[in-house]
Amino acid sequence: MENTPVPIVLALALALSAATSAQQPTARVSTGVREAAWAPDSKRLAASWFDVIWTMTPEGKDAKKLVPKPESWTTQRDPAWSPDGKSIAFSASSEGQFDIWIAPAAGGAARRVTSTSDDERWPSWTRDGRIVFSQRAPGKPWQLVSVDAAGGAAPVKISVDDVTEYQGSVSPDGKLVAFVSDREPDGANDADVWVRELLAAGAKGPARSVRVTRAAGVELHPAWAPDNARIAFSASRPGQSGVFVAAVPAFAGAQATGGAGRGAAGTPGAGRGAGFPGAGGGRGGPGAATTDFAQLASRQLGVPAWSPDGETLIVATSPPDNQGYNGNPQRNDDDAPMPFAAGDDYALWRLLAPRAIDQGAKNLDLPAPDAARWTAAFDQVWQTMRSLYYKTGDSASAWDALKTKYRPKMADVKDLAGAEDVIDQMLQEQPLMKPAVESPRAVVASGNPLASRAGAQALEKGGNIIDAAIATAFALGVVEPDASGLGGDGQAILFLKGMSEPIVVEYKDMTPGHAFLDNPKLFTPTGQRTAPDGPTVANIPGIPAGLELLYRKYASKKVAWADLIAPAIALAEDGFILDEALPTTIAEGRAQFAKYPEAAKIFLPNGRVPRPGERFVNKDYAETLKLLAKEGGRSFYEGTVARKIAADMEANGGVITFEDLAQYRAVERKPLMGKYHGHLVYSVPPPAPTGAQIVETLNILDNYKPKPGATITTDADYLHYVIDAWRVRDGGQRIADPDRYTPDLGNHLEASHALERFKLIDPKKVYAPAAGGRGGLPPAAAADMANAMSWDADAQTRRVQTGTTSFVVADAEGNMIAFTQTLSTWGGNYYVSKGLGFLYNDHFRGGGGRGGGFGAMVPYLRSSSTSVPTLVFAPNQVDPGQYGITGYAPKLALGCAGNAWIPASVYSVLLGVVDGGLSAQRAIEAPRMLIGGGGPNGGSRVQIEDRFPRTILADLEARGHTFQKIGRKGEVKYGYVAAAVINTAKGTVEAGAEPRRSHGAAAPGK
Repeated sequence: MENTPVPIVLALALALSAATSAQQPTARVSTGVREAAWAPDSKRLAASWFDVIWTMTPEGKDAKKLVPKPESWTTQRDPAWSPDGKSIAFSASSEGQFDIWIAPAAGGAARRVTSTSDDERWPSWTRDGRIVFSQRAPGKPWQLVSVDAAGGAAPVKISVDDVTEYQGSVSPDGKLVAFVSDREPDGANDADVWVRELLAAGAKGPARSVRVTRAAGVELHPAWAPDNARIAFSASRPGQSGVFVAAVPAFAGAQATGGAGRGAAGTPGAGRGAGFPGAGGGRGGPGAATTDFAQLASRQLGVPAWSPDGETLIVATSPPDNQGYNGNPQRNDDDAPMPFAAGDDYALWRLLAPRAIDQGAKNLDLPAPDAARWTAAFDQVWQTMRSLYYKTGDSASAWDALKTKYRPKMADVKDLAGAEDVIDQMLQEQPLMKPAVESPRAVVASGNPLASRAGAQALEKGGNIIDAAIATAFALGVVEPDASGLGGDGQAILFLKGMSEPIVVEYKDMTPGHAFLDNPKLFTPTGQRTAPDGPTVANIPGIPAGLELLYRKYASKKVAWADLIAPAIALAEDGFILDEALPTTIAEGRAQFAKYPEAAKIFLPNGRVPRPGERFVNKDYAETLKLLAKEGGRSFYEGTVARKIAADMEANGGVITFEDLAQYRAVERKPLMGKYHGHLVYSVPPPAPTGAQIVETLNILDNYKPKPGATITTDADYLHYVIDAWRVRDGGQRIADPDRYTPDLGNHLEASHALERFKLIDPKKVYAPAAGGRGGLPPAAAADMANAMSWDADAQTRRVQTGTTSFVVADAEGNMIAFTQTLSTWGGNYYVSKGLGFLYNDHFRGGGGRGGGFGAMVPYLRSSSTSVPTLVFAPNQVDPGQYGITGYAPKLALGCAGNAWIPASVYSVLLGVVDGGLSAQRAIEAPRMLIGGGGPNGGSRVQIEDRFPRTILADLEARGHTFQKIGRKGEVKYGYVAAAVINTAKGTVEAGAEPRRSHGAAAPGK
């Protein structure tokens, strides 16, 4: 055998093509293999090919469907041969729920093994006739379970606690089971391979467990070598992904697994074995290992399987999961339908194991499958969307109706393009994911329906939009503490009827007074930061000061300050029921939260990540809010709260002092203004760079006259100009804290400059930036963009991106306000001061320049960010002086969270409302994009949610654009917008709430 990976997909293609020749079209697509497994005699493989189990020879010949007449399954996965080679167990789903089935290996009818309401996946046989599989009850973690394959006996739990364990694989001698677990995290999004003793049926435990891998990243799909001493596994690790092989550690001295997860730094994690290389103290303690010394066998990331002679590995390749965490809740872990994956995914490779790494590797495509596979792909998209957005209510009925309308069309599909076109047509007609909220009085839209309800209650008590906004902001700090709260900062842009222009209230956080490059608390002698998180990376917070200023100058005073905080106090003291959003963030940052006892107490109760459906309580935060309610907002800076912060910082190595807090003030600033298609657009000025960015882009696009009602999903010409107007911006702005450095916007907001840049757009060809790349992004925003579009060796700081919240309040009288507030990273600095209950921002991470010039680290410097709350005013010819800005009426208030997706999403939603005539909710639910720099041959690389019609993308690709799809087909993914649209003619206001996160809209009286 050659020392080279051998693609077996070509022979497999011929075999499967012959098996389905009556319906075989000529188009070529990705190979479509999810997993494969060897028969015990090495003579055949079982593979999940386009989600149907087939068997064939190792060369891909003599392909046969395992179950010629399947049940009403949409998906068949995870084939596993019985030790005698006579049967194959597999998982199959119906309406999104997986069960375990068994069929004769020679083909025939299948027998159901499990029939619970839970999901069951990844079967593996024992020597004594049992099947080990993974089971997940609704709202619960995956657990390992075994059941007698012959039936009759109740399933037996193998997992010893409630920590996540899945993808169990029984060793060849039947004595051990390898599995994946996240019980001892090494960083964000971490999962490792473990091994546990597999006790005989009826035997009493405890079974001993030992950890196999210990590098940061995600290890999946453990597969035993026949020698019982090695395990192959798939690993997505910072800087290197592929299939690795590791030795199985000895059990000498290993502890029985127990407890719920990792303890504090320097404390042995529960279940930590000691009888293998690298063993020492607990994670973070003395002698702790940082890697598992595994050998890279293949750079082809995917699901491995060993041949029975131990000489060969097969790998069913899969796409890498290198998307950063940007606040998107883990609501559903369905796999993406394969027809819409990249052409080099889901190929099947054979290689010597382990030998030289992937010499001469290449992918070959299979012909398109039979029509039934296109229908299965349709069903996968439809079912995933249903589970995410259309479980109940009128929208669920409308989504069911679309299935009835479009599913029969898949029978006539001949190729991938035709299949995608049918699904695109369905998506173009999809009902709203969240209900529109329209009111003749006022609306609130925020990151959580409980916070929006707090704002609506202020309106019901006679308060104005400012009162409602303050109540919403305080409540968000409780229910969305990973993105906002007292330790963060923000900006608000507001317009009250009668003003001549909007006002910006800026309360960005500020570097402490000891922000010096030679401060040993902050920097090592070589200039490196001493810590990536914790108290030393917190800037002086601004949110309490900002809310206090808003109350003092613009609130109605009909609702007392304490009454505006009261809903937040109740939510913190009594708790609230979690959905998926906050648990997902905590899971991503679990290792960091665990470092700090006060944070762990709140965010890792009982040592584990809280789960959706559980009640989350933060009594310390309630007490802090009570102090602010009693003493006023300045208590945070000069009163009881300030003294507690300063004392904690001094005791725990922080930099913020009482003097730092006492000097802080929120300020008012004049907004930036531009014009777009007859509308006035107001956005935030420095220190944020993104207000100038959005205004300049709209000024450029103002020179393009779209067709009436054009949107980015219906008009290819419009989308081309929308993308290139963003890309032709040039650099040169100097933007930082205007109190320290005079901003220099040059001519960037002038109409003549916009026209000059617009002329660079070629209607038939993508704009190619000059050498050095596109400008227009100052350093802070450019760094955020880079973070959003790359995978860095530092898994935590790159995967977990900036954490932000945005909310709006508006009324039918024309008053409106838009906010963006942030902790910088999701979870901020992961640190909580004793007894205070809130997380701080981590904006004080950078080093700045050493020369003391523009952008340097200096004391009391306000931070910059990509936040861009924005207000839009429409022409008002009926009564030009009606609202205060002559000739214009309030139209739209919007803001966004989500790192580099913030300005991009504000841009998209604004265009949908102004040019497309979309409602607030429709504009928010429309597809999103993130426009990057130059791609291949000067083309534009644009990240997109996979919801743009194929025909539109093909048109732009012909002009040189390149697209990278984010998420599954039909899924809404990044950017979290809150919006309100005022309909002056109708006398109503509509709120738009984001389905991408946990947003909710509310109105008084509803």
